[in-house]
Amino acid sequence: MSAMLSPNVMIPATGGEMAGFLALPGSPPRTTVLIAVELWGMTRHMQEVAERLAGAGHAALVMDLFRGARPPAPQDPPECWAATFEEFDDVRATRDCRCALSWVLAGGVGRMPGPVAAWGFCMGGRFAHNLAAFDLRLAGAINFYGRINFPRMAAKPFLPIEVTPMIECPYLGVFAGADPLIPPADVAALRAGLAGNPHARIKEHPEARHAFFNDHRDTYHPQAASCAWASVTTFLDELA
Repeated sequence: MSAMLSPNVMIPATGGEMAGFLALPGSPPRTTVLIAVELWGMTRHMQEVAERLAGAGHAALVMDLFRGARPPAPQDPPECWAATFEEFDDVRATRDCRCALSWVLAGGVGRMPGPVAAWGFCMGGRFAHNLAAFDLRLAGAINFYGRINFPRMAAKPFLPIEVTPMIECPYLGVFAGADPLIPPADVAALRAGLAGNPHARIKEHPEARHAFFNDHRDTYHPQAASCAWASVTTFLDELA
């Protein structure tokens, strides 16, 4: 598993600040991408995604949605992963994403941001999804294998699938075919919820497993990851 990322910026958040990692291109950014972290938090993989985006001409801001708390690690018992999911405050994290969007739009990255999109992975996928539903300032949303349907919990008073019809901006959902966390019925429900959005598209990789884009994981699938990256760059090019 990749090491934890050292932040290089602090971002205004709900009632305080959260750490972030900002990667900037050498020229004015074509777009700026808010990166909502996976269940493992601000890992080196998240930094590498941000730097890869910067290399393609986009500014990228990784958001520590854990607000400094220790995220679980792959070597922790699965019960720890489940507890983190159940206890994570979705309302607070969605608000934190809105704070980060406000900060970027106000010039927080130090230059004009261009259109601002959100890209979330695993846990972060649902926050890119939620931000698209709740904030019309967002230019686009990318959800990489983020769960959109699950049992309602105290820390999750609304489910991503319930707010899907509110998403009006361009949306890219990328999912693995062999993912027990996100069954085909959930992807079908997402498609149905986005049916009124002409700018939404869903990509499925039947040969891949959850977290197939993360080359620090044993589920990494090079062919699916390459195709998914091409989908992202095309999506951002259309926003620019």
